[in-house]
Amino acid sequence: MASRKLAILIGQICVSILLAGLTGLAGCRILDQRLEAAQAEHLNAYIRVRAGREQQMFEDARRLNRAAEETFRRRLAVLQDVPVDAEFDRLFPVMPDGTRRSAPGLYDGTTLSTGDYVFGIGAFLADGAMMTDTEKRRYLAGFHTVRAVGEAYLGRFSNLYYFTPDRRMVMFAPEREDRLVFYRSEAPADFDLRGDEDAALFDLRSNPNSEMRCTALSRFVYADGGDRAASACRQPVRDGDELLGAFGSSISMTETLATALEMPPSHGVNMLFDHAGNIISRGPPPAARAGREQARAVLAPEDIMTMLRLDPRPFGVFVVPDGGWMIAFSRIEGPSWYFVSVVDLAPIRQTSRSWAQILALLVLAAMLGALATGAILGREKVKPVA
Repeated sequence: MASRKLAILIGQICVSILLAGLTGLAGCRILDQRLEAAQAEHLNAYIRVRAGREQQMFEDARRLNRAAEETFRRRLAVLQDVPVDAEFDRLFPVMPDGTRRSAPGLYDGTTLSTGDYVFGIGAFLADGAMMTDTEKRRYLAGFHTVRAVGEAYLGRFSNLYYFTPDRRMVMFAPEREDRLVFYRSEAPADFDLRGDEDAALFDLRSNPNSEMRCTALSRFVYADGGDRAASACRQPVRDGDELLGAFGSSISMTETLATALEMPPSHGVNMLFDHAGNIISRGPPPAARAGREQARAVLAPEDIMTMLRLDPRPFGVFVVPDGGWMIAFSRIEGPSWYFVSVVDLAPIRQTSRSWAQILALLVLAAMLGALATGAILGREKVKPVA
């Protein structure tokens, strides 16, 4: 009889342990889901705000280029039937090497015949002695555009330039530390202004709507070394299928790259990728959850970019297939960059497990307490009368 009661008691204890374990597992699962959902909601709001800061800069660049295009078209229309040789020769004299460069006063500051004050202008016009009247009119319109619109936007952008694919350019950049000396005097006559990405910018097949395109990070032309920390956002101007030129602004990204890494989400790291999937900027990684090798594999840039390219959304949040990391991303139009926050889910999982253990222990204690109470009450009922 005693052995039977002992067996029943052991069975009840085992069932209690099993039920407590199942309760803990269920609680852990539910808590995991709730905490992940809360983290995803937080990251979704976070990534929209943070990426919005970077996007705003390129939206401003788009407005700058559109304002320049509108001004250019008005200026060009006025110049159609006006003789331009005398003014053009005065502003952009022919040099002994056959180029035209901006007159020194255009950068240092001078008053035009119209009474307008101009400053901060530098120009390099290859094969300047061979320019046609049409080309001269376009560059005069470009000159008046960059000095007027560039000055109006000077608090936001440090430069604005007009250029064509034939190695010619006029720029407004009064705050450049090099004072545009390279273009104004030092550049050799055969200097090629054309960049690797110009073909895609001007080609109607790759850019049929003449949209603004931003280049990959590069150095300013006067900088021989250092990090690549500038991007040029340019927009073509067309009259039907005829290319009239393009406007652009080179944007220093040094401050942007630094601020992009600031204040990452808890247990996370911020990253900035270019359109090719290369890391432009990256903050320090969160603490590895299970050793440095595992953390490095999960955070590999190529793995992140593979998942981003499979997601058509402009922004969003998802958990990587192994469930260990949550990624929030936003595409930045213009340069086609990605702002990414990667968050380690290990702390959430650890929190869930800790609470699940507490829940399981509480359930087990309650059930064992119930068994003990039942046993005591049972003994009281069968106690013989003296």
